[in-house]
Amino acid sequence: MRFLIEGRLRPSCGLTPADYFDLAVKEWEMVLGWLSSGVALAYGRPVSVPGGTLLVDVGSEADARALAASLPLAPYAEVTVRRSDMPPLRPARARTAISSG
Repeated sequence: MRFLIEGRLRPSCGLTPADYFDLAVKEWEMVLGWLSSGVALAYGRPVSVPGGTLLVDVGSEADARALAASLPLAPYAEVTVRRSDMPPLRPARARTAISSG
């Protein structure tokens, strides 16, 4: 099942810019591992607000919530987890074949 995890840093979180950067780097490294393993399907950071959005493919909502809670910035953010009805993504090779055909 696919879930969208959205986190927005709380304005009153108390992190210094240096602390935020350190945690953001750790979070990015963690998410890269999830992307490599196929657990995470997409990840992005909005320009207008400090936070991130992650699309995951896991067995249950509890699994998605556990992933969200394990993110280094989660204790400092408002985190939402919701089911995504996004259709499966085609592999890059299939997209390339379609666009060049």
